[in-house]
Amino acid sequence: MRRKLVITVAMVAAMIGVSTSAVLAERGPMPGFGGPPPGIERGAENFEARMAKILKLTDTQKTQIKALLDAEREQVRLHIDKMHESREKLKQLADATVFDETALRALAVAQSQIEVELIVSHTKTLNKVNALLTPDQRELLANLLPEGK
Repeated sequence: MRRKLVITVAMVAAMIGVSTSAVLAERGPMPGFGGPPPGIERGAENFEARMAKILKLTDTQKTQIKALLDAEREQVRLHIDKMHESREKLKQLADATVFDETALRALAVAQSQIEVELIVSHTKTLNKVNALLTPDQRELLANLLPEGK
């Protein structure tokens, strides 16, 4: 009898938790929760502006860094488009009635090459940005980044 009561109470608690979660998820996040603090907007441009202010970048540095980041965005966009095409082909292979391992392996290799290009592009851009910073700015940036970055 006691076991049935414990199971019933646990089931009711689980149902209440699930229904509460569903109601809260439907309404979205509560005001003031999630996202950046008030007055700070998301987005690449806002990030660049915040970093420029924190690192005290000169106008020349801002211009040069913006050019580097814009160029990388263009490169990344091309790679991302290729990645989407590759994923679509992967889905087609997965949905096929006959498994083609050779095609799958070729697609996996192509996809990994795209990821390599993205990593190289990102790292190359970070290196170029780093070269534009003064030693003090590099130190400040290093202190801002989480450990291991």
